[in-house]
Amino acid sequence: MKKTLAILILATISVLTIQAQNTDSIKVIQLQEVKVIGANIIHKVDRMVIIPTKLALKNAYNPFDLMFNMAIPHLNVNPLNKDIMANGGAVQLRINHIKATVDEVAALLPKDIIRIEMIENPGERYGDSNLGAVLDIIVKHRDSGGLINMQTTNSPNVLFGENAIAFKYNYGKSQWGLNYNLGYRDVKHNRTDKTETYYLINETIHRIQEGINDRSSWADQNIDLSYNFSNSEKYIFNAKLRNSIHSAPHQDASNKIFYLPDTDNYLMSKLRSSSNSYSPALDLYFQDILPQQQTLTLNLTGTLIGTNNKRTYEEKTTNGISLTDITSNVDGEKHSIIGEAIYDKRFEKYMFSAGIRYSQMKAENKYLGTNPITSEMFENRSSAFLELQGQLKILNYDVSAGFTRFYFEEGGQNHVYYTFSPTVKFAFSPHKDGYISYRFNTDPQMPSLSNLTNVEQAIDSIQIIRGNPLLKTYNVYNNNLNYSFSKNRMMLMFNVNHSYKDKCIMESVFVEGGKIIIMEDNQKSYQSLEIYPAIVFRGLSIFGLKDFLTLSTEGGFVRYWSNGKTYTHTYDNLFYNAQFMISYKEFALLGQFSKNKNLLVGETVYIGENQTALMATWTHRHLQLGLGMMFPFTNNYKTGIERLSSIAPYTSWTYTKEAGQMVAIRVNYNLEFGHQHVVKQKRIDNSDNDSGIIQFDK
Repeated sequence: MKKTLAILILATISVLTIQAQNTDSIKVIQLQEVKVIGANIIHKVDRMVIIPTKLALKNAYNPFDLMFNMAIPHLNVNPLNKDIMANGGAVQLRINHIKATVDEVAALLPKDIIRIEMIENPGERYGDSNLGAVLDIIVKHRDSGGLINMQTTNSPNVLFGENAIAFKYNYGKSQWGLNYNLGYRDVKHNRTDKTETYYLINETIHRIQEGINDRSSWADQNIDLSYNFSNSEKYIFNAKLRNSIHSAPHQDASNKIFYLPDTDNYLMSKLRSSSNSYSPALDLYFQDILPQQQTLTLNLTGTLIGTNNKRTYEEKTTNGISLTDITSNVDGEKHSIIGEAIYDKRFEKYMFSAGIRYSQMKAENKYLGTNPITSEMFENRSSAFLELQGQLKILNYDVSAGFTRFYFEEGGQNHVYYTFSPTVKFAFSPHKDGYISYRFNTDPQMPSLSNLTNVEQAIDSIQIIRGNPLLKTYNVYNNNLNYSFSKNRMMLMFNVNHSYKDKCIMESVFVEGGKIIIMEDNQKSYQSLEIYPAIVFRGLSIFGLKDFLTLSTEGGFVRYWSNGKTYTHTYDNLFYNAQFMISYKEFALLGQFSKNKNLLVGETVYIGENQTALMATWTHRHLQLGLGMMFPFTNNYKTGIERLSSIAPYTSWTYTKEAGQMVAIRVNYNLEFGHQHVVKQKRIDNSDNDSGIIQFDK
């Protein structure tokens, strides 16, 4: 490991790399696969490009306001708490092609955003196949001296807060930056109701758990220090020290347990769970310009993750006699290093890209308490990809392939996995205002550290969760077809997605020694089919008020097929999302109403919460004031889980009273001063946040 680390450090210091393209250079070397089909919509073979309009910028303080105002199809944005999803999945955020955090994106000023590129089916280059989309926010280089940006959103009736301050200062060719974010929640009326049945070898257990209000609280702090040195168009050095501090002192649950058919007597259960972690990371980056429109980019990241998770579960009679007492205390420490290099060469009508990545990680997790064990895990990954984008007459294409070697070792046992992932994309314009794109890829998936660990932990008096070091990689085959039509201020999109997973890793529930064992295993197959249209109206004039209303609506249907070794399940679901913005001078009213897409994985259906939010804002120059409410028409919040297992079926609903009709007050202010030189943005970024600790899902 020391030898590898030394080689990567020397490579970072010695290899020259090209700086990211600025706006002018993009105009000069733009590939010819672009078709403009709307005033602010541009389609490429692999992405949709959205240019911010004057209307969308009008009352937007941060990029989340801006994206909400633009009503981007298939993108769900909640500007109140900066939640963002696409196509039912997570969104990877980037700034000038660099992976970025929510806090870093929130610190941007909308007026500095040139365009937003939305990649709905991200490929090998982005490193995460489970993403709903990648959002790449392209910003111009500021020419003012410094920036202080303060953003606060807090609730007067619930302990809820999202507060951040960003600071940038320039002197000569150097720039120093500081980002600090504090987010916290604390609710005392959180409860979960469950109905459970367990079919053991010699008995059948029916029980109902009636939830009692308990406490849930957490606080996250992120402190990022950065330094940037740039010598005009020749080179750039960037260093960033990230610090992530997580504290969740209460993830508690209390229940009355009734064993049917006896409804007169019950037991009391108490779950006390807390977690803490600290993760510093050092990110080093260096780049320089090479001739003939070539780019070579290097990134080296080292990360430490220290964690402590405590969990106690107790069942008592109403007389206070303890029947079950389970304690788990996990101390974890993980070290990792990630190195990556990407080469790009642009030609007149096509672009060639190649990249390599190497990562090495070691984790030690000490499981203390009822089932003590120490888990030491080691892994390394080596991967490479090739990509070619171009045009053949009216047909635009993007072809890529990736190869990965994954090595894992624990307790003297080791495993080696190899994966190959090709991708093919085609796109063309069938008529003046339309655009059709198709994408096929295979996406091999490897087991996670937490699933591979050879550890088991008791959940309660009946259930045990167990790791599985025998897990194997599996293939995912994805097909996506998209049609877009844009005319004046209207845009229509129709999307069809199909995914097939062969011998995929999903849950296995079985009986062993009078207990229910829950373990991940390679099952037969899993597939999903999604069909959903979307329609957007931007800047409609109503009652003589110009550019008064922007409205976006989308809905759809999804079906899942889950085939395990011992089970077969199908599940159908309808979902929708509607959002609007009413704008008048410096005032705006924003609203969102959605029914989230439920998800079947293995034998478990995860029922998402329905979302309702309203916010009124007043924006004047550098100041924004806002007043909003979550779930204004309901007094509660709930999510659900349903396990369809024939051995251990259950239904669970979690309620959080404080989320209903929660008021939020927003106060944002930014101050610009002095003179700032042109700062070059790095193009790649790596991070590690998997601690390798086995997860309790129930």
